[in-house]
Amino acid sequence: MKIAFVMPGVGIVGRGAEAFVVELCAALGERHGFEVTLFCRGPAPVPHRRIRAVSRDARWVTSIYKVSRLGRKVFDTLFLDPLSLEWYTAALSALPSLWRGGYDAVVMEGGLVGAWCCRLLRWIKGVPFVDIAHGQDPKWEGAFARQGPDRVVAFTEAARRMILARAPRARVVVIPHGVDLDRFRPDVPPVSLNLPRPIVLCAGAVDAHKRMDLAVEAASQAGASLVILGEGPEGASVDRLAAVRLPGRYLRRTVPRDEMPGWYAATDCFTLPSRTESFGLTYLEALACGRSCVAPDDEVRREVIGEAGICCDVTDPEAYAGALAAALARDWGETPRRRAERFPVTATIDAYAALLRGLKKTE
Repeated sequence: MKIAFVMPGVGIVGRGAEAFVVELCAALGERHGFEVTLFCRGPAPVPHRRIRAVSRDARWVTSIYKVSRLGRKVFDTLFLDPLSLEWYTAALSALPSLWRGGYDAVVMEGGLVGAWCCRLLRWIKGVPFVDIAHGQDPKWEGAFARQGPDRVVAFTEAARRMILARAPRARVVVIPHGVDLDRFRPDVPPVSLNLPRPIVLCAGAVDAHKRMDLAVEAASQAGASLVILGEGPEGASVDRLAAVRLPGRYLRRTVPRDEMPGWYAATDCFTLPSRTESFGLTYLEALACGRSCVAPDDEVRREVIGEAGICCDVTDPEAYAGALAAALARDWGETPRRRAERFPVTATIDAYAALLRGLKKTE
């Protein structure tokens, strides 16, 4: 079966969504024998084709977008924000190859224009298309789902309900993320950390959405050290805050994904206070390594973490610090690992393979 994935950010940005798609493409080929081509802007470790796009970070794009608050609102309302422009131009760049490629299905991350391109392919060539709902914004995910993809993949039941509230006719299936239970496990050798115990780990993009500053404040009040793995536009400001609030108890760096299990193993608890998550794979990785999680209290985090952590109001410094302290003081035993074992990555891959095989090309 010949499948095309369009994910413009691969090779350019380091989000979890891009990493997930790369790993999924590789696994579908290795485990199920699919012929998968990834259309992306940067280099990738799987069979891929480079496409062009207007970068979300292009100076002229961001200058126009940020000219005024009213202007940003207008652009957002019209789905013309910088990220959408990147997706639109990437989808148009990929369209000629998708048209000639003889694909049996397309998995599109190309915004509304990408959906329209896929609808054209389906109308003329009978090629079905799939949307993987990587985001948790009802406006964006609902708008794409209303374009009539053959399937919309949500990661949680909460996300499925959110999409159906905006697009009642959408054909939504739930395929949770999965974790490699052989790679992420409690007995992996830990990295060496020269920080006072206990140590809290936080991993992700250091930006306004992930709110790493809240983790700094909570760790400080809980009397813990904090390790942040990630980079982003808020990195310098988070480092300055940590220099004041966590002197001698703070470390921030970036590490290759293959080294992550050792970092989970070296710390005592995991947290990520992001505004929203479509799933939160890092929580699952931490659980697989036997570490409890502290996270914002919402439907998605509760569905993923379950009984293996604490969900709280992370915007309340005392509540967040108290949850960290409670998680660090408790002996969680096998609970985190057992929770992670409900989400094996092999089940995720097999579910995507079954979904794609079930689509019918109508040419």
